[in-house]
Amino acid sequence: MQNQFFYTRKELVSGTPENPEFKEFRDSFNINKVVRSLTMEDGRVLVLLDDIHERAQEVPDVDPKTNKMKGMKRVKNTFQSEIYLDPADAIKFYAVTSVQ
Repeated sequence: MQNQFFYTRKELVSGTPENPEFKEFRDSFNINKVVRSLTMEDGRVLVLLDDIHERAQEVPDVDPKTNKMKGMKRVKNTFQSEIYLDPADAIKFYAVTSVQ
């Protein structure tokens, strides 16, 4: 697939703040869907995709007067994919997407 950019995503699984343990995953996204990228101070890059979508979820329905839960209600929220690339993947991303 020519339009997919593959990168490594790390998720914290256990450990302490001084010695965290991560699990690595190999993910990808369509580079034709990128609308913006932002370089962070620590060298990571935030990639925003053109995939705005709604998700519905159940949340507690709290009465504001009594502060008691009346039940659950469905709330829709709008989301956009935000992908953080580590510095090594950021260099590869810019090499693939930059116009020479």
